[in-house]
Order: sequence, then structure tokens, then C-alpha cells
Amino acid sequence: MSHFPILAAKDLLIKCGLDPALNEWRPLTGVDKNVFDALFLEPLYRYAEAVQLAPASESHHHSGPGGLLIHTIDVVTLALKKRRGYQLPLGGSIHDINEQRHAWTYGVFVACLLHDIGKLSANIQLVVQFKDGTERKWTPHSESLVQSNAAKSYRIRFEKTVYEYHHKIALTHFDLISRDARGWLAQAPSVMTQLCSYLWGDRFESGIIGEIAEFADRESTARNLQIPSNHKFSNAISAIDRYLKMMRQWIADGALRVNVNGGMGWVDGDGYLYVVCRSLAEKMIQECESLGLKSLPQDPVRIYDILQEHGFALPTPDGKAIWNIHVKTETFEHKFTCLKFEARKFTPPSKLLRPLDGVLTVQDSRALEAAMKKQATTPHVADEKTHENISGGKVVPEGTVEEINTHEHDVEDADEYPAPEIKNNEYEEETREDAGASEENEAIEENQEAVRETERRKAATEKEPYEPVEENDTGSVRTLNIEAHDTPKRFVHWLKKGLIEKTILINDVTAEVHIVEEGVLLLAPAIFKTFLNTHGQPGESKHNNLSKRFARLRLHIRNGDVNIHSYWVCASNRASKINGWLLPFNIIYEAGYSIPKPNKYIRKNLEANAK
Repeated sequence: MSHFPILAAKDLLIKCGLDPALNEWRPLTGVDKNVFDALFLEPLYRYAEAVQLAPASESHHHSGPGGLLIHTIDVVTLALKKRRGYQLPLGGSIHDINEQRHAWTYGVFVACLLHDIGKLSANIQLVVQFKDGTERKWTPHSESLVQSNAAKSYRIRFEKTVYEYHHKIALTHFDLISRDARGWLAQAPSVMTQLCSYLWGDRFESGIIGEIAEFADRESTARNLQIPSNHKFSNAISAIDRYLKMMRQWIADGALRVNVNGGMGWVDGDGYLYVVCRSLAEKMIQECESLGLKSLPQDPVRIYDILQEHGFALPTPDGKAIWNIHVKTETFEHKFTCLKFEARKFTPPSKLLRPLDGVLTVQDSRALEAAMKKQATTPHVADEKTHENISGGKVVPEGTVEEINTHEHDVEDADEYPAPEIKNNEYEEETREDAGASEENEAIEENQEAVRETERRKAATEKEPYEPVEENDTGSVRTLNIEAHDTPKRFVHWLKKGLIEKTILINDVTAEVHIVEEGVLLLAPAIFKTFLNTHGQPGESKHNNLSKRFARLRLHIRNGDVNIHSYWVCASNRASKINGWLLPFNIIYEAGYSIPKPNKYIRKNLEANAK
């Protein structure tokens, strides 16, 4: 790769087509020339000389020479403009707003100036060539390139590092800001707290400074990505190009099913395509795993960001990525959290996607976004194979859960992937008691059940309806009366609804529900605890009551004379026993619904499967 000359700050700005005096910033900062030069211009010059002509990325945004400097100045400009629309601190008195206005402005500036500086210590590296012919990696912590008498030129080298590393190291570059400026900022604790949180990558504590900086970063990135780059440092295919190619191919060959019960995509009458976000991200992650693309993001939230940064995932009215939709047809009705796209961008003009034969309603997405992002960051290990879940498109790992060290047995043919995390080992004795209590208790129970059976059959023929658990305006479920006669039915309704709408995970690292050859396996007592805790009841103390009443519905498949089935989880030459209730598929999945593939790590008979 070509070597670049070491340039001073003003020369770098001119070479990048930027104003070396940065006159656009002066009215935005609201300070006089001397203060502006000391607080804004000098740190920017030090930053420019540190980054030289480094790109902002290898093949993503601002990937040409000088991309990092251009991007940083663009982000600062956008952020300073947006900052003028706020009276900071938010909710502060007139006195506080007036006293702290410059500190808040400077906090925004520093956040944007340093937000990508860590890349030069991470995945984008300057390799300096010295006059004696030797080369050495250089970082902004090293001596100044401009002031070095030995440095001759440099080249750009890319390395793979943990994605968040450049955020974590950003705070170590505070010395680009003068000591006096740092001392002044330290007198504004609220500003410093938000600034440091943003640079560290803590989006929950970065406050309004983080919000402004993220907006500017996203806007600058999106603008650049809409313009084809004439020169990049790498010919590597960008993440967005790979993701779009995947989606187009999946839609073309039917792997991403649209407008069908169990599908992953939904098209409205205005030509917008809504795709279930978690399912799409997991499908992309597994596809990348199968292709050996280890460098692409493994975090669903980061995938959402990439799709939005490029202008493909359309933002909600409040600028977020996640939409909440309600789909209703003559035969089914579901709610989903989705990403929104223009459908025409995924198919040729001759094969446009048709609108849903039903009603698609967009609802307020703000209430669900926080919960959805939390779910999206649930760790999992992707399998190399893909298959559909009850949404018809969600791809989940086939039993990729953590290895358990109890009840270990050697298994010669065990796979290399982790085994399911067991949620009920702590209650093994209790489930045995529930499963196989004493003969006397079983006899009593059967006699009592015989008396009730006639009444149940009569009620079943009448198909007495029951109302689903009500939700309040915020989407949270109201407290359940555990003693109500229809509580077991409500549990079944909650389970079925959660699996269909993907609020309950299946075959995943933290899943309490798995598919086996014989039916739907519910890990017990974990699934009962989760239901009770979700509905305001103490799961630890009430789950046994619920499980016994659920048994009286007689919806489950009994294991001889007991309720509980035992299975083996096999992986990494080990096996662990799990216990749970088994439901027939038709209790959860209606006719025509696509049933997920069985979890290949869960076996009914350990000996029969061992080789």
C-alpha cells in the first residue's frame, strides 16, 4: 500500500477540502476568537496531526484517505448545530442554563472530537516508516509525528479487534484537550459524567450529550454512505452490502416468508416491508457464521444500526429503529417488533411484493424498544445451520446453550457446540416428587380427577371462553390472581401467544422452551416461575401450585404414570439430564403453522444415540 507524507494540521485540512480556520464553528460556539482558538481550534489541530489521512473505516463510511478527519469535523459541526436547539441542563433554572451554557457546548464538542480517536489504537493503524528504513506501529499516545525528526512517512494497516475496544480506549486521549480546558470541565460534574459515559460506550448514562453526539455521528455516516466512494483502502465487501444481498436472496427463494402466518415479513398498502427485527438479525448472524465471516457484528442491535445508518431501515418518528406493528387477517392475528424498509429495494420491478391481505397497523414503538433491545443483546452461540421457527422465518440455534457439569457422561459423538442451560436442576428433587409422588397420592389424585372429568367434558363442549390477561397502557401485564379458576388456561394462552409473537425464546441459550421429536418441551419449574413472575406473582413459592393445576387440564403428554419427561442434553463429550412437561404440537401450533425443527442437542435416550 502507498505511503503518505506526514503533514501539519492546516495542510491536512486543506488537502481534505476543509476550511483550516473552521469559521463555520465560531458562531456555533458563541465564544470570542481567542477563546475559540484555545478551546476548539487547537485541540482540533492536535487531533488532525494525530489521525493524519487515516480513514474512518476499512470499507464502511468515510473509507477513503482523510476519512476520519472529515467525518470528525462533520460530526462536530452537526452536533454544535443541534446543541443550539437545547437549553442545557435539561430542566435547569435560567441561572443554571446561563452559567453552564459554554460547558455543555464544550462537552458536546469534546465528545464528538474524541468519539473515534480510539480506532487508531484498534483496527485502523498507522505504520510509520523512519528515515533509517525501519517501520513501527504508531498510535496517538506515541510521540508527535509532525515534530519527529526521524519519521519519514506512514502507511495504513487494518487489523481485527473487538468492536467496542475503540470506545473503551477513547477516554485515554483526553490529553488532546488542554489541561486548563480539562480543569474547567471538571467543575461541571453533570457534563463530565455524560461526556465520559459516552466516550466509554455507556449509552444509558451518556444523557443529552450522548444523544446529540449519536445523532450527529449517525447523520454524518448516513450522508457519506449515500455517495459512492471513488477510492477506498480496501476492496472488502462492506457489512451493509452483505446484509442486503442476504435479504434479497432470502426473499427471492422464499427463505424469508412474507405475508403468511408464521412469516417474518409483512408488507403494507404503502409499499413498506416490515421484518421481525430479532429474527432477521439472528438469521444474518448465523449466515455470517456459516460463511466464516467472523469480523461482522454478532450483536443484533449493531446490525439494526448498520441497516439504519445506510438509510435502508427507516426510522420511527422519534428517530429510533424499532417499529411495533399489529397484523390481523381473517385467520390469524399477531403483534411484532420490526425494522421498516421500502419493499421495492429488495425485489426487481417485475416481482414487487404484494400487500398483506388483511390489516397492518403501526403502533407506538417507544414502549417496546427498550425491552426489545435488551432481548436483542441476549448472548447466544450461532449454529452453522438455519431453520424456521414459529414465525416461519426466525432462525435460531438448534440447542445452543451452555454446558452443564451435573450428571456428566462421556458421549463420543457429541457436537462441538455448547449444550442447553438447565434451569431446573436446582428443583430436581421437587420435580421428581411432582412427577412420581407416592402411589397413594397418585391414587387419590386419579379418584378426584375422575369426579371432575364429567364436568370438564361438559365445559369443553360448551367451549367456555376466557379473557386473556389484560395489559395496561404501558404494555405491562396486570397482576394475576393465582387462585382464579382459569389461571392454568391463562398460562397456556400466554405460552402460545409468546411463542408465536417471539416474546418467549425457543431453542436458545436462555430458552425455557425447546422442540423435541415428541412435542414442545417446557423446562420445569422454570417456565411456571417465569409466567408467575411476569404476572406479579412470586414464582419461587407458587410454581408448584400452578403446575399441579396445569396438569388437571390434561393437555400435556404423560410419561407413563407421571407428568414429567426426562431428556439428555449432549455436547462437548458430556451429557446432562433435564426435566420438563411435554405438550403436543397442536396445543401451540395451529394447522398449517411451520413447526420448528427439534433441538438436535436434546435426546430422549442417551444410550440409543451414543455411538
